[in-house]
Amino acid sequence: MFCKNCGTEMSDDARFCPNCGTDKLGENTSQNNKSKENDNTVKFQLKPKFNWGYKIITIGLRALLWIILVAIWMSESLVQLLLLFPSLPVIVLTVTGACVAIKLIFDKLQYDALEYNFYATKVEYKDGFLNKEEKELKYKYIREVTMNKSILERIFNIGTIRIFTNASSGVAYGSKHNNMYGKNGMAIHCIKDVKEQYQKIKDIIDEGTENED
Repeated sequence: MFCKNCGTEMSDDARFCPNCGTDKLGENTSQNNKSKENDNTVKFQLKPKFNWGYKIITIGLRALLWIILVAIWMSESLVQLLLLFPSLPVIVLTVTGACVAIKLIFDKLQYDALEYNFYATKVEYKDGFLNKEEKELKYKYIREVTMNKSILERIFNIGTIRIFTNASSGVAYGSKHNNMYGKNGMAIHCIKDVKEQYQKIKDIIDEGTENED
């Protein structure tokens, strides 16, 4: 018999061509091994950078909103509390400021541990801060990649890239770095030069999807 790929004569009992490595089904073994090797090589790595200004404003405003809501809810007894404890506003602001500072520090440490690695056919998300978390998405399951910049993000020259899978709803919630509705997909925040990074990611995913077909 002869090899279906290169035409080299091979014995009937041989499974692989001695010349090119193609098996009887016509699959090139050496090419498959090369594809597996490429899929273990990082083509592009994205590490979001913690933006102090953006985070101080977003976390601070969220804390202030909670204070206002609690004050409205306790409006009837708030006057009495202020009469009994005149220093209450200072205490509340001090505690709130301390909580915001702790939240900022923890977010900074988590951002330092964030890592998004894009391979030939998959993207891996890694978070090694406190509880170790890893997540992998195959490009063939990705439905859409989007890039957006809110008004506040535009002020700080950063943006967000969202990767939706076929199971994603198309809506992302929360501020957690990989938090998507239903835990599907990825949301990558605080990206500098977001348009350039978005194009790189989109090209890699498009190429990987074409190779899978």
